[in-house]
Amino acid sequence: MTNQSIEVIVNQERQLSIAADNNRLNAVISLIDIETATLAVAVNNAIVPRGQWSEFVINDGDRINLFGAIAGG
Repeated sequence: MTNQSIEVIVNQERQLSIAADNNRLNAVISLIDIETATLAVAVNNAIVPRGQWSEFVINDGDRINLFGAIAGG
């Protein structure tokens, strides 16, 4: 089996290469040095609920946007 990788874009600027067999969203987030307590994530402009991060599959060319969630009124 060959070591294949996929490329994703993070926050419209950073290109990240990840192992194709480690392509769950939570695994990708763990590669990025970011605080996750208040993190919101969108993949291809669709918000992914935190409870789905461990099962959400990232594909080659996906665009991941990371946001710091802010409470307000």
